[in-house]
Amino acid sequence: MSKALEMQSTEEVSPKRLLLWSIVIFVAFTWIFWDFLQRQFLFAIQQQADWGHTLIIPFISGYFVWLCRGKILSEPFKRARSGILLLLLGLGWYTLCALGPTVMHHHNLMGFGVSLSITGLCLYLFGWRAMRYLWFPLLYLFVFGQSISDRFMEIVTFKLQDIASIGSYYGLTILGLDVTRAGNTLEIFYNEVAYPLNIAEACSGMRMLMAFLALGVAMAYTGLPYLWQRITLVALALPTAVFVNILRVMSLGLLSIADSGLAAGDFHTFIGTLWLIPAFLIYLGIVWILKNLIIEEDEIEEPEEEISPLRFRGTATAGFVTAIVILSVSAVALQIGVSALNVYLKKEAVFPRKDFSVLPSAIGGWKRIGEDVRFDSAGVEALGTELYLTRTYSSSDKTLPVIQLHIAYYTGQIDAVPHVPDRCMVAGGYVPLTAEPITVSMHIDNSDWVKDQAIGKNGITYPMIERWDPIQETNEIIHFPLGDFELRCTEFIHPKLGDNHVFAGYLFIANGKTTAYPERIRMLAFDRSSKYAYYCKIQFTTRGGPQFTMDEFNALASGFLSNALPEIMRCLPDWAEVTDQTETTLLQDNQEP
Repeated sequence: MSKALEMQSTEEVSPKRLLLWSIVIFVAFTWIFWDFLQRQFLFAIQQQADWGHTLIIPFISGYFVWLCRGKILSEPFKRARSGILLLLLGLGWYTLCALGPTVMHHHNLMGFGVSLSITGLCLYLFGWRAMRYLWFPLLYLFVFGQSISDRFMEIVTFKLQDIASIGSYYGLTILGLDVTRAGNTLEIFYNEVAYPLNIAEACSGMRMLMAFLALGVAMAYTGLPYLWQRITLVALALPTAVFVNILRVMSLGLLSIADSGLAAGDFHTFIGTLWLIPAFLIYLGIVWILKNLIIEEDEIEEPEEEISPLRFRGTATAGFVTAIVILSVSAVALQIGVSALNVYLKKEAVFPRKDFSVLPSAIGGWKRIGEDVRFDSAGVEALGTELYLTRTYSSSDKTLPVIQLHIAYYTGQIDAVPHVPDRCMVAGGYVPLTAEPITVSMHIDNSDWVKDQAIGKNGITYPMIERWDPIQETNEIIHFPLGDFELRCTEFIHPKLGDNHVFAGYLFIANGKTTAYPERIRMLAFDRSSKYAYYCKIQFTTRGGPQFTMDEFNALASGFLSNALPEIMRCLPDWAEVTDQTETTLLQDNQEP
């Protein structure tokens, strides 16, 4: 009798019907999480070398589920109402990240909300028994299926660069080459000629490490029967990736002796991809060793497990309809919140009005010397932008040292980490004299600045000056950013410079405001109410003798920037104009019936 009641309360669902419900849930799921999913897809496409593997992770997770399908389907699914609570928690967390403080609008924080929502959805629809087999595929998807932000990655990347440079140094030395190392830069001496090799972030091995961890976990789960074997294989992913990366850097060093162009550009990337083949073979060898450490008698092959049809306790329709309603209502509520709070989840790019190369060769009492520095593809990749200028100026006052101006422009990015000299120059072998950079107030000559009362629909007026534009034959209004001008400075020494010291300082202009701190860029450039986002790094570098002080460097940079700032602001977006246009558009949209 009880068996008959159980049969009556069990509903069998055809694969076509399940596919239809799955498509509807997928549409509703994509609707609410569109911002995260779109950004993750762009990361995978635009940064294939780093995150291209995230596109295949969902299929690998699906394969894990397929392997367990017999056990999963052996009993009918029984919905777990506790899954609704987890689903609502994930949706609430994602909404908080989307609509809450700017610091919460982080790709990985939003990804945590997506992960909680998927877990809650699976728990509610399929129950606790099915989660015994689904937890690992879901965890694999969450860990390896999303890109990790630069702010988290840099913690490991710089350490891996050190390991790669040290390992390559000893490896090339063992081969009999004369090699010197300064930071993450190697210099190979061959036939009385020096061949420099800079181990940039692309050579840190992080790409290979993430791919190896994903591969190692997948191979351990599917190919090794014992827990200790699986743990060993995953643990060996790190040393294997580091070892192969050292071999890759050594090969680039040897190739640079034959042709320096082979260690840069597209060939540099090709070599990195080529080394994945022997790396994979090494990993397969490790799997073979782990499998053969224990020789067991041949086991009798068990007959293939019979696959039961899809069955649900109670009505399956109620569960799927409930899930779809929750996702749809949440998506509508999120859209209403975005509109009511005037929030832009996706920042649009706003580009410079002029190319930085049009900056005058003569600025005040300064004149350009030499040609502008252009980076190779590896350097541009490390810098993170193609919109940059590196130029050296010399003062008419010959008592002053030359100064190098470096401008780098970034736009439309969500979570970028600026490249600053207190990290990048250390990688080049420079040794800072202080543990942390020193922030000093710049002395900018703003005596001829006035407030522009004509611009202010957003309630903000910007400082401005008028300059004659010979091309337009009219006076041009140049707006300046808001905020204090501070310089983040570091003093370096280098073994090759003797008693000379290198001074480097930088500041940022982000969405019409200034800051000297990289960590404050998110609060400025990624303000939730701003449709557009940009930030520009302005960096000064000079060399001085042992008597040259930080105060003198600040005076040098302040004097140069006082003359150069109007020319730089001519190139940057006029944020007063950008915000004015945005406010006008919003007013027009609100007035439309």
